[in-house]
Amino acid sequence: MSQESGLRRRGSAHAAALAVLLAITGCSDRAGPDRLPELAIDPESVTVSGISAGGYMAVQLHVAYSELIGGAGVLAAGPYYCAEDSLRLALGRCMKDGEEIPTDRLLEITSHLALRGEIDPIAGLADDRVWIFHGADDRVVARPVVDALQAYYEALVRPENVLRVERSATGHTFPTVGKGRACGLTESPFLGNCGFDAARELLEQLYGPLQAAGGTDPARDLREFDQRPYSEVAASRAFAEQGWLFVPEDCRAGAPAHCRLHVVMHGCRQGATEIGREFVESAGYLEVAAVNSIVLLFPQLAPSYQPLNPNGCWDWWGYEGEDYALKRGAQMAALRLMIADLLGEQR
Repeated sequence: MSQESGLRRRGSAHAAALAVLLAITGCSDRAGPDRLPELAIDPESVTVSGISAGGYMAVQLHVAYSELIGGAGVLAAGPYYCAEDSLRLALGRCMKDGEEIPTDRLLEITSHLALRGEIDPIAGLADDRVWIFHGADDRVVARPVVDALQAYYEALVRPENVLRVERSATGHTFPTVGKGRACGLTESPFLGNCGFDAARELLEQLYGPLQAAGGTDPARDLREFDQRPYSEVAASRAFAEQGWLFVPEDCRAGAPAHCRLHVVMHGCRQGATEIGREFVESAGYLEVAAVNSIVLLFPQLAPSYQPLNPNGCWDWWGYEGEDYALKRGAQMAALRLMIADLLGEQR
C-alpha cells in the first residue's frame, strides 16, 4: 500500500468523533475571531511528531485518534500508556533502563480502551506510517524504552511501515543540520547540530518524497494564535496563552484542499516560555513545510505548579487527570479542537 493511501479518508469518522468531543467539552460554537482559521487542508493528511515528552504525546494522539491521524514521528519516547497513571513509572521504566516495559500488557490495555470507545479502533493504525528515532548517547531515555515503542507499533502497524533510526554520538536532542549545540550534548535547547535533518526524514517517512527546501526565510509566515479558546473549553490549565501556526502561501483559505497538516509537540523545557521560538524556527520543519504544502501547528505548554508541571512537559503520566491518554483527556481534547478548526469541521 502506498504512503498516500495509508493516509486514508476518515470524513464520516471525523464528524462522529468530533460530535462526541463537543458533547464532552460542552462546546458547540466552532466560530470565533480568536480561533484558528479554516485552511485548505486534506483531512486525510493529518500527522504528528514530537521529542521526549512531546514524543509520548505524539504517540498518545496517534493511538487515541487513529481514525484522524495517519502517522507519527517519535524521538526518544516509549509506547502508549507506558506510565499507567504513575509518575514513578514515568521516571523509571519509561525513561531509564530499569524495570522492563510490559509491552504485551500495554497492547491489551490499548485494545480494551478501543473496545470501550475511549480511543479509536486499533484497526485505524494498521496502514499508518511511523518514524522512530533514538540517539545512542541519550542518557535520558534509554534504548530499551525505544525498543518497546518499536515493538508496540509493529504489533499494530504493518511492520514495513515502521522505520527505526538509531544514530551514534547523538544525545537527548532533536537532530538538525547546522543548528543547535554539539550533537552529543543533552542540554537546552535540546537541538543538536548532527548533520542529520530529522524533520525532513520523519516527514518523508510520513508523506513520501519531498522537494528540497528553498532559499527564502519561511519564519516570515509563522504566526501566533490564541490557545485559550481551546484550553479553557477542554479544562486544561497547562497551555501557554499563545501557540504558533505556519501556513505556506499556497495553503491559505480559498485554495483547493491539497495541503497537509502536521502537528509538532515540543519536549520538556523546550516550549516558548523556556527558549522562545528557537525550537519552532530551528528544528528544520519550516524549511521543509514551506515548499511541500505542509501546514504546521506548534502548540505550546507553559511550566506551572498547579498543575504540577515545572518543566512544561506534555501530560503522559496523568498530572491533569486520569483520562490524560484518552480522547477526552484535557490536553488531548484541546489539541483535537485545534485540528478541528484548521480542517473546518462543524463550522
